[in-house]
Amino acid sequence: MFFKGCPLRCAWCHNPEGQSHEIETMVLQSGERVVCGRDWSVDALAEELLVNADIMAQSGGGVTFSGGEPLAQADFVSALAVRLKEKGVSVALETSGAASAADYRRVVSLMDFVYQDLKLLDPAAFSRWTGGSLAQVMENIAWLRGAGVPFVFRVPCIPGVNDSPQDRTAFNAFAAGAPIEFLPYNTAAPAKYSMLGRTFSLTAPPLP
Repeated sequence: MFFKGCPLRCAWCHNPEGQSHEIETMVLQSGERVVCGRDWSVDALAEELLVNADIMAQSGGGVTFSGGEPLAQADFVSALAVRLKEKGVSVALETSGAASAADYRRVVSLMDFVYQDLKLLDPAAFSRWTGGSLAQVMENIAWLRGAGVPFVFRVPCIPGVNDSPQDRTAFNAFAAGAPIEFLPYNTAAPAKYSMLGRTFSLTAPPLP
């Protein structure tokens, strides 16, 4: 499930339709208009997802909350996770970690698995490229390490930003033996921006 709304503005974001909480329209090259977003209640979405509960139970699958940043809707995600788990459906979270400690801990404690992003390890670079606070993310990761919830670190490898051999060495050292995945850069991003009437430019804002 992709949730709209994200506190970060990563220069390389490949899901720009997930940044705003508002429903948006994407205009494809064919001229077709695609609505990005829909309002749901917890009850309605749980009912929709639980249609496949038996299949997920048999396959060992479940529901992954992604975005955007699902923790930007922590109350909704928490309530939905409880409903799904009551029916035996496994739940996972894909997060940047850019959330308050209270929201992060509350939601992660309900999860069966967490995909935790690692974008950059330098506070100034993190702020410049994402507009967020690395200190907040690191506080949440420190808690995650001892929370007992299975997790994997995921690094989106961005050319010229965090994809050097030195960067990879630093990420591996930070993981300290925890599982880590290095994800290739998604080249589909520029097209999505133009479909939303926006311009894609993989450049960081100037330093203050």
